[in-house]
Amino acid sequence: MGSQPNASALEPDVRRVFDSLRWIVRELRLHPATGDRATGLSVAQVFVLQVLKDQGPLSVGDLAEQTATDPSSVSVVVRKLHDKGLVAKHAAPGDRRKLTVSLTAAGVKIATKSPIPVQQVLIGRMAQLAPDQLRCLADLLERLAPPVDGAHPAPMFFHEGAAGGRRS
Repeated sequence: MGSQPNASALEPDVRRVFDSLRWIVRELRLHPATGDRATGLSVAQVFVLQVLKDQGPLSVGDLAEQTATDPSSVSVVVRKLHDKGLVAKHAAPGDRRKLTVSLTAAGVKIATKSPIPVQQVLIGRMAQLAPDQLRCLADLLERLAPPVDGAHPAPMFFHEGAAGGRRS
């Protein structure tokens, strides 16, 4: 047989870790902001709309930072929101090479009526941790996660059709 540990021999903390992960996954799946079915928006799209509502116009890089994800993943979400007429893209004042993203009136309407995305809830909880606790949590989760294919950034949570971020 394989080298799987005997379930009765597992440390009690293993159960605590699994229980915590289960609760987080459950919250990610069942949170009220699971996307806007009426408009066909994903949770990732609603998250970007909410960040733009709260922060105002942002560059793609700043939007990626505010959503704790990679600029290439945010760019895909922004493109879809732009195609739906929910965000506008403009050249940044003073640097026409830099793209600024802002909400349209339709985007403001959806962002205003949408519940706070679970990603923002989790970011708020993480902000309550001391910096050394947050660093430790990140280090430990990276050790638990499967090896990363460094060629692709991790996709945004609940971003349908994202091919990046594959782990091998």
